[in-house]
Amino acid sequence: MAFIGRSRRVLFPTTLVTYQLPELELAARLTALVLERSQTEPSVSRGERHGGWQSAADLLTWNADTQAFGELLAQALMTAHDEAPLTDLQLAAWGNLLRAGDAFSPHTHANAAFSGVFFADAGDAGERHGGLLCLRDPRGGAAMVITPSNRFDSDCVVELLPRTGTLYIFPSWLLHWVSPYRGERPRVSISFNAL
Repeated sequence: MAFIGRSRRVLFPTTLVTYQLPELELAARLTALVLERSQTEPSVSRGERHGGWQSAADLLTWNADTQAFGELLAQALMTAHDEAPLTDLQLAAWGNLLRAGDAFSPHTHANAAFSGVFFADAGDAGERHGGLLCLRDPRGGAAMVITPSNRFDSDCVVELLPRTGTLYIFPSWLLHWVSPYRGERPRVSISFNAL
């Protein structure tokens, strides 16, 4: 006797949406602005930062460039999910500056539906320079037993190499962090929450 019929469903997928900014002039202006602010304003402590600098979550109000970025970000978020486009958003964003040795420990973002990061300047991007965006498999038991039969389904961490002009959007509950950055040039990103 054999089984008949077959169905296969993927349960509990985690969506990662990626956009690329076609013109990098705005990214360069945002980078300059974050670098300038880091010289005059104290860093905000959020608990997950190891070194580096973070601004307050008011970046989208700083000037015309940050407001333009906010409009692009809202458009990206509203169209990120074709099956259920978002219509009303509350956005907060902040600048991050990492130098050699700086990192972010594993964390999630409370009181938000979506979070993500835009790499205004990826610094010395490359695997040997670290600073990778790391996303943890949300399935707690996915790596309990790794065998040849599940080897493709039990990679527990996805590491994304930062690229200038790239925007990543993911659920706020997804555990993520940044590996220690070892580049010479500053690495500037903008993190955000959306509700």
